[in-house]
Amino acid sequence: MKDTMKKLYGKNGIKRKLLNRVFTGFGNFFQLFKDYVTTHTAIIIRNVIIVLLLFSIVTVGVSFIVFITFRKGKPEVSVPNVAGKDLIDGLIELQKKKLYVVIDPRYFSNYPKNIIVEQEPKPGSIVREGREVNLIVSKGPIISIVEDYTGKTLAYVRNRLEEIFSFQGKTIEIGNITYVSSDAPKGTVVGQYPPPNTPIGSVDKIDLIISRGNEIESFYLKNYVGQDINDVMQKMALRGVLIHVIPENIEDPQKNSIILSQEPEEGTLVKRNETVTFHVGYLPSEVQTDKLYARVVNFDLPPDIEPGKEVKVRIVVKDKAGEREVYNAKNKGGDSISIPFKSYSPTTIYIYVNEGLYEVRKLE
Repeated sequence: MKDTMKKLYGKNGIKRKLLNRVFTGFGNFFQLFKDYVTTHTAIIIRNVIIVLLLFSIVTVGVSFIVFITFRKGKPEVSVPNVAGKDLIDGLIELQKKKLYVVIDPRYFSNYPKNIIVEQEPKPGSIVREGREVNLIVSKGPIISIVEDYTGKTLAYVRNRLEEIFSFQGKTIEIGNITYVSSDAPKGTVVGQYPPPNTPIGSVDKIDLIISRGNEIESFYLKNYVGQDINDVMQKMALRGVLIHVIPENIEDPQKNSIILSQEPEEGTLVKRNETVTFHVGYLPSEVQTDKLYARVVNFDLPPDIEPGKEVKVRIVVKDKAGEREVYNAKNKGGDSISIPFKSYSPTTIYIYVNEGLYEVRKLE
């Protein structure tokens, strides 16, 4: 074993011979590299100088181009004269010159609405494209009297009041709103108080009368005997008729909830909000000692509520029998809702819009 180790790691061992060869090889390589550098030193220096010179030329050229580009900037234009012109016409002229517009609206007693009163920079000024041009634009004369809102929508009136009176430091709100049948388009103003031209000095709110559009004011009563009271209630609700139900004891299950007689009789002219009485058959188990009324809740959703969007309307009634929901659906502003339901007296009606309590009604 000892003899073997001496052969591997002794002075004349294989490992020492391999190491000598490696060092000899590296020595030869460095000697060749040294001879090459010594022989070609002038060429190497020349090449390095050429590369540095080319790099410097390219750098200077690029820098010069960038400098010229930024120094030149955007093209110059002459500011046109738009003072005294309509706002739309002025905007078109300035846009042609590629100028950016900033609008400052103000009230002027001697300038109509949407007329450009002043501009900055002045006409003829030389500026670069993209420069801001400030325009003072008239919002019209200051309002000192109540305007005529006939034919306008409720949303228009509300927005108009906010626009003109918030600027003048005075608050005028919309007061009572009354809906009436009219030949005027549905949702438009047909009356107001105070009337037009009233000085606004002492006016705090404006009451409006809004058109419901054409509605059926009266109709001839049909014979509803033999029909289900629930179906008839739905039909009558659309005509705005109040319904009174008088229960009658019956034994035939097929006649349960069926109308046995009516008052007034067939052919009678009935107007909106008048009462029609129906005697309705009920099984003894369903007859109550208290009078059960078939009622109708009519609700007009304001036209200006959430314009262009649907809102959730929920109607809940409460009487001696408890609290129950009779309507839950989405509607748009201006919709008229008529819902029939049964209840005992007294009855409370809760109307919710988007889960917020909108109105409470009491029925006796």
